[in-house]
Amino acid sequence: MFGAAIIKIAFAASLLATVLYFIVHKNPSEQVKRFARLFYEIAVAGVISASVLMIYFILNHQFQYYYVWNYSSTDLPLPLLISTFYAGQEGSFMLWALYTGIIGLVLLRYTSKRGYEAEFMAVFSAIFSFLLLMLLVKNPFKPIWEQFSSELLHVGAIPSTVTNFIWVDQARSLWAQIPTEGKGLNALLQNYWMVIHPQILFSGFTSMSIPFAYAVSAMLKKDYVSWIKVATPWSVFGAMMLGTGIILGGYWAYETLGWGGYWGWDPVENSSLVPWLVCLASIHTMLAQRKNGTYIKTNFVLSMFCFILVLYSTFLTRSGVLGDTSVHSFVDPGMWVYWLLLFVIALFTTMGFGLLFSRWKEMPVVPVRHSLISREFALFLGASSLVFASIFIVIGTSSPIITNILKGKISAVDPSFYVTTTLPLGIAIALLSGLGQLLWWQNSKTETLLRQLLLPVILSASFTVVTFFMGAIHPMMLIFIFASSFALFTNVIVGYKIIQGNPKMAGGSLAHIGIAIMFLGFVASSKYDTVKTLNLEQGKKVEALGYTMTYVGYQPMERGRFAFNVEVEKDGQKFIVTPVMFKEGEEGSLIRNPDIINLITKDFYVSPLSLEVPEANEVTIFKGKTETYEGMQIKYLDYTFTQTKEQGNYLVMDIEVTKDGKKEIIHPTMSNKGGQPVYKEAVLPNSGISFVIKGMSPSKNEDEAKVTLTVNGVNNSSVSQDSKKETLVVEASVKPFINLVWIGTVALIGGFLITIIRRIKEVSKK
Repeated sequence: MFGAAIIKIAFAASLLATVLYFIVHKNPSEQVKRFARLFYEIAVAGVISASVLMIYFILNHQFQYYYVWNYSSTDLPLPLLISTFYAGQEGSFMLWALYTGIIGLVLLRYTSKRGYEAEFMAVFSAIFSFLLLMLLVKNPFKPIWEQFSSELLHVGAIPSTVTNFIWVDQARSLWAQIPTEGKGLNALLQNYWMVIHPQILFSGFTSMSIPFAYAVSAMLKKDYVSWIKVATPWSVFGAMMLGTGIILGGYWAYETLGWGGYWGWDPVENSSLVPWLVCLASIHTMLAQRKNGTYIKTNFVLSMFCFILVLYSTFLTRSGVLGDTSVHSFVDPGMWVYWLLLFVIALFTTMGFGLLFSRWKEMPVVPVRHSLISREFALFLGASSLVFASIFIVIGTSSPIITNILKGKISAVDPSFYVTTTLPLGIAIALLSGLGQLLWWQNSKTETLLRQLLLPVILSASFTVVTFFMGAIHPMMLIFIFASSFALFTNVIVGYKIIQGNPKMAGGSLAHIGIAIMFLGFVASSKYDTVKTLNLEQGKKVEALGYTMTYVGYQPMERGRFAFNVEVEKDGQKFIVTPVMFKEGEEGSLIRNPDIINLITKDFYVSPLSLEVPEANEVTIFKGKTETYEGMQIKYLDYTFTQTKEQGNYLVMDIEVTKDGKKEIIHPTMSNKGGQPVYKEAVLPNSGISFVIKGMSPSKNEDEAKVTLTVNGVNNSSVSQDSKKETLVVEASVKPFINLVWIGTVALIGGFLITIIRRIKEVSKK
């Protein structure tokens, strides 16, 4: 196919550019360098052309291509249709290659002006070649008849009833039938964030390769000092892009998935977070080297790990090794992908660290001149905390592989592992991001430091006391709140002074302010949110969490979706939330999208769970409550649960039935042995009426515990309409101060931007 041929040409050109740039490094030649540039530009033109071709096929519903059929359909709106370009593994690698190639064009000119072109582009072209090689292995232009040859390939005359076909080999009368409709985009991805988030995230992955390429090229040139000045703006750029992609992914999960959070410690989330943390650590140690020449070897190690960890994370999430423990990972990518990813990790790790060990003794060793109360030491501690956090996250994410090797059994760690291990490090990072701003280089006077600490410590302590009276009672959370508020107040004070003198120096303070605000948002919205499961019977007001909610009905939407309208009242204000539920395909799983009322100090979050429509002979009763049904008063008293060898799990309901003024206690039962539930009816004496359990929701909260009974032996013609009303089951929650997370993100990105501009101007003056 033409698209596959373009990728082959691009791969060959990129590989040739890599070789030519290495030749120029060994034997400088302007003519050879021009050829290297030309071949790199041909490779970039190739991946751009292949991408444009894929977009054309998607927009024109060319379902003869397996990738187009597998991820797109004719009913998708234009933005989502375009986003199917990177919905699958092949397309995401193409997007990654596309951004790598385009950013490489910018870097080609940037490095050529600073004497780094040959060495840097040799390494960067090698990375580009790897991505193009992945596209050769996972061909996005694979014809659909190669995937379904037995169903779609035919030999002989084409029946007159077949209109959608293509000749594969007309000389042999070989033809293939083409689907008229695609399989479609995963329902969870049918969200406008799909248009934004992956593109920023993959530009972040591309950016992580830049510090690696600079570190390796600096060792090739034996430039162990000045490379930091050239590389720093790009390290900050990478941290900004990847950080933005991470937080957008968090907001996507929060707004779309309906589980009420923005971070679940899933391997795909962690795969982005780990290299970002290491990149942040490298930025801080680079700052120390720029100032006094320290941490030379450390900066090489951290800069290379930025990219190697991206490769390792790619292996974890795209090789299939986590298919049983992650909802996001690619389950069956093929053995070629598995081994190729391992080979590439080994190749670039050997390239980088092999060169580091060979140059180790040549690298200058700068004697330590700073004291323990200096900015250098604070930067070292902060970078160490970030690195240790990334190590714990890598261990947790890799636990299925580790347990499989050690025990022969795949198991993942509980999310609490990450919180337990990273919370103390988060406290240290917050304290150091404030303290470091008050310290001087090399040494600080104790008296001066104590005087500067007085105001932020008083403000932080006061803030912590206020949060205690607002409900923050957990000791570790109070320590985290104090540390985060200390970072906030300290950086606000320092940043204000910097802005008065030289605003372009305020990037670091603004970024630290953003981190501090995010930390406070994490605590408030995750630890101190309130959650309640509610049964909203249509037309009936329900009081919960300080709000009055009324389910008013549902309405159909596009693509088989249904919006469930819930009226929410609070302090005289009325809102309408419309959570959405739909099935992914005819027999697919139920997809639930929440809706959110965003207020200044909190979010009111409503996630749908199910819609219950009682049949004529069904009655639902909440624990301790009484329902009237066909002249009977039915009360749900309690239940008992036992386990026996004969019956397995055995549950007995206690139901009080009042009929004709006479009360009886009946006991419908449910047993479960061998995975098969068995329901035994309970007969009301002298009536012929029986009760069978249909479903139940046990809960410690009596307002939520309920049972649904099927009532047999009564005349249902007179059942009231009220008993037939549908009930929307939702999980409602209040997320206090969650806006701090998003505000902190904006401040963090703003700090990165100011720093990038400043560092680029510094390099341009040289």
